[in-house]
Amino acid sequence: MSLTESRGTQSPGVLDSTRFRHEALFYAGVEQFARRTARYVRDALVAAEPVLVAVVESRAKLLREELGSDADAVQFLDMERIGRNPARIIPAWQDWVHRNLPRGRRFRGVSEPLWPGRSRAEIRECQKHEQLLATAFTGGPDWSLLCPYDLEALPVDVIAAAHRAHAGMAAGNVLVDPLPDLGPPIIELRFDLGNLSELRAAVREHAADLGLAGHRVSDFVLVADELATNSVRHGGGGGTLRLWRQSSYAICEVHDEGVITDPLVGRRRPDFAHHVGGAGLWTANRLCDLLLIRSAEAYGTSVRAHLAAVAED
Repeated sequence: MSLTESRGTQSPGVLDSTRFRHEALFYAGVEQFARRTARYVRDALVAAEPVLVAVVESRAKLLREELGSDADAVQFLDMERIGRNPARIIPAWQDWVHRNLPRGRRFRGVSEPLWPGRSRAEIRECQKHEQLLATAFTGGPDWSLLCPYDLEALPVDVIAAAHRAHAGMAAGNVLVDPLPDLGPPIIELRFDLGNLSELRAAVREHAADLGLAGHRVSDFVLVADELATNSVRHGGGGGTLRLWRQSSYAICEVHDEGVITDPLVGRRRPDFAHHVGGAGLWTANRLCDLLLIRSAEAYGTSVRAHLAAVAED
């Protein structure tokens, strides 16, 4: 079967995927996307299965036109909005699963996290997201997720990685890749519980150097504070904060000596009622355009947050 004819791979792997089916649709050009995705959606509608489509708006428009009146029975999410930070995509699907549980029947989704124009860092995080879907949903309710990939628009290595991610294999440790070197930071500050207020003041003081203004300053200060507080609580009592300006992004990195073992950290909605951890990274993911988490016994944990210097509407 050729790549353009392949509709996903469900070869046996380490994980049991009998209830959650994670498939890839490899298509060539927007006409194939509209036609073949519409077929998948109509199959769901015929089976009376709720279906949610999360793609960029230009793809959604094509699919609505292809579906005609059937589009009224489909829910749509703008992937460029919910998935700008790839770590927010799994929570969106977790919400979809939660909404459908009381119905007691199968349901489906369409998710296209990669589109032309994604940066290399965003692509890598999207690939981690795809690897983590089985970890997030295997063993849960009976539903299917189709992930379209454009053979004409995406690099060959991205398509190859998509084949691997949909082959049913376990994700492995997705947190150990080293972060790229950004050169000397604008500031570097050691912190502990006693000087968190000084840390917040220093971040605010350098906001203009980072290209931030308006509410983005408050967002950036909050992200830095959440990450630093996480290090105080879980990373050995303190750590190091570094700030950079890179292209159109303000970047904050917090490093500590702790180790994160949960690959879904920051992607699960915190259980505030039972005081379960994870709120700091969850909050950071809500505010950031990109959040990179790297952790290993050999070097501890680094969390690097990217915020666009100019807020988007």
